[in-house]
Amino acid sequence: MIQILSTVLLGLASVSSAWCAYQASLWNGIQTRGITLAEGAQFAATREFTVVNRNVSVDVGVFLSFVTASQSGHDKEAAFLRRHARPELKPALEAWVADVEAGREDAPLPFVRPEYRLAAQERITVLDQRARRAVAIANDANDHGDMFILHTVLLAISLFLLGAAGQARRRSGQIAALALGGLAFVLTTASVARLPRARPGRLPAAIQGPPVQPTASAS
Repeated sequence: MIQILSTVLLGLASVSSAWCAYQASLWNGIQTRGITLAEGAQFAATREFTVVNRNVSVDVGVFLSFVTASQSGHDKEAAFLRRHARPELKPALEAWVADVEAGREDAPLPFVRPEYRLAAQERITVLDQRARRAVAIANDANDHGDMFILHTVLLAISLFLLGAAGQARRRSGQIAALALGGLAFVLTTASVARLPRARPGRLPAAIQGPPVQPTASAS
């Protein structure tokens, strides 16, 4: 009876140990993919930051040239600059001109107005959020993988004790080894049942989503 029970528990513990190792491998893959996505998002955000700096430099140059031309009486040049301002600058510039023409001495500059919205800056925000989510999920995946590895070790201990139950010469030793091995197996299995399971080939929904298209270059 002891031999039969020991053999059954050995088989179950072996399958459980292999499944834990498989889950640890899946979580490791999710961690790697999460880090890869975070690095890609951070690289894209850095590239978009360059676009933001370039567009802001262009807009500041256009605005300063417009102010200089307006104050110097070069109306044609000022009208040309106003007409050909970048689409992202034009609404803020028009709002600033309207305030100045209305006599508002405290009119805020175009660059601090709500009308001045840079698509590249909004894309950076989206990419930063995606990178943070990916890093958080990668960290969670690392923790889950470590827990499955720990349970694999505990099941290995259970396998050792259950194997010793079949090798012990004395019946008291067989019973003791079987009891300890069975207890270790039951407790470890109950703990494994509470761990989150990874699905092969799928990332958590928090870092999935459509790609963010690059912003257009400065016009």
